[in-house]
Amino acid sequence: AVFPLFWAAGAMILLSPLSAPADWEAGKPAQEREELIASMRRTEVKWGRRCVLALVVFSLVVVALVLAVLLALRT
Repeated sequence: AVFPLFWAAGAMILLSPLSAPADWEAGKPAQEREELIASMRRTEVKWGRRCVLALVVFSLVVVALVLAVLLALRT
């Protein structure tokens, strides 16, 4: 989806650590919970990086469009 505010929020995930509540998935063994947390964190980081990339590309396109309009109006 093209919505830069969501991309900014997604990029913020890279700055926050993933921590599960103490009673999260209490029925599973500790090893399985740790593997699940690690898997979730990898997925969050992957999508956070994609959000950063989308923000950078979007910003570059906006800057290019603004410069093109300004140059077109000058001539």
